Amino acid sequence: MLDADEARRRYVEMLTEKVRRDRFPSGTHMDRIEAALTPETGGDYLEMLLEKIAQDKYPSPTMLARVESVVSQLPRRRPRQLEDRREPDEEDDE
Repeated sequence: MLDADEARRRYVEMLTEKVRRDRFPSGTHMDRIEAALTPETGGDYLEMLLEKIAQDKYPSPTMLARVESVVSQLPRRRPRQLEDRREPDEEDDE
């Protein structure tokens, strides 16, 4: 049986694929995706939007605004996560 989280994930995935295939995607589809995004699905949707923007010589202001909106909803890394990703410098080896 499908639970709400799985149903939402599949719904977002299905609409995202429709948007990915369309040269001029439906604003309604994107609105619905964005309303149903979770931290787990937001990254994949954002990647798809960035790919679409990269393909256009002059991306639409609306598409750019959507990217900015999705980015603002994604979780931020905690300072400790950023620190763990840095390269150790020579002083750390001593």
